[in-house]
Amino acid sequence: MKRDDSRQHPAAHAVRELALRFRSAAEDEEAQARLAGILSLPDAPGPRGVLIVTGGPQYRVGSHRQFVLLARALAAQGWPVLRFDLRGMGDSEGGARDYRAAGPDIAGALAQFFDAVPCLREVALWGLCDGATAAACHAPRDARVKALVLLNPWVRSSAGLARATLRH
Repeated sequence: MKRDDSRQHPAAHAVRELALRFRSAAEDEEAQARLAGILSLPDAPGPRGVLIVTGGPQYRVGSHRQFVLLARALAAQGWPVLRFDLRGMGDSEGGARDYRAAGPDIAGALAQFFDAVPCLREVALWGLCDGATAAACHAPRDARVKALVLLNPWVRSSAGLARATLRH
């Protein structure tokens, strides 16, 4: 059965989507990677946006298209949304890294987001799993990040790994 994604709230904005290519913000140009993202824009974007930080090893679509549906639903309510592939995932270049090294990719996505949406003044980082942890780690580095939405954050530690590992 095909899902009908065309239903909208009566006050919903028209949404258009743009494919973007941009670079991570690593200081060393050799360490930069070309990243891929999708910008979901309402017809009249406001000053606040949402940057979706996926949990690895996911890409910008998400399982069961969850990030596509979330971005479109938020954009239909007037929020510009950027969802992107971290390096080594989906259509982004480079080798995959864990959440502790996602900062340059998030910074590059934020730079592209603010360039692409000139009226944007602040963002919420929306992260899932280790993407939530990466978002929380990056937020204090950028004053434009005004809010966090963290779903199932993960921090890899020796104690946490021991509790999560079944021993025979």
